[in-house]
Amino acid sequence: LQAAVLTIKLKYLDGDLALRKQVAKYYMGHITNPKIILPIVNDWDAHVFHLFPIRTKSRDELQKYLSDNGVQTIIHYPIPPHKQACYKEWNHLSFPITEQIHSEELSLPMSPVLTQAEIEMVVKLINAF
Repeated sequence: LQAAVLTIKLKYLDGDLALRKQVAKYYMGHITNPKIILPIVNDWDAHVFHLFPIRTKSRDELQKYLSDNGVQTIIHYPIPPHKQACYKEWNHLSFPITEQIHSEELSLPMSPVLTQAEIEMVVKLINAF
């Protein structure tokens, strides 16, 4: 069943990826809040923007603010790899940069079906934060 669905969706993959890049370019060009660290994109052709992770020291407050204003976000990377149960032999180690990234990461809405109004609302809210 999944193969049948994905076979049909495959026909639309290039178009969906182009739409994701449009969303990412809009975010990159319009999010101006100095509290927000945007991803670095060196090669737009090599990126598919499955996610759009940003970073901020006020991640939890930003996530609540966005949620209170109708924007769902996700913390895709809540636990650094070396702190996960599957790497218990590394749990005692400290990797400050990794731990900082994991405490700041927040994924913004990213989808080829986002409307321009939805994208603009996300940007407006982030810039007002």
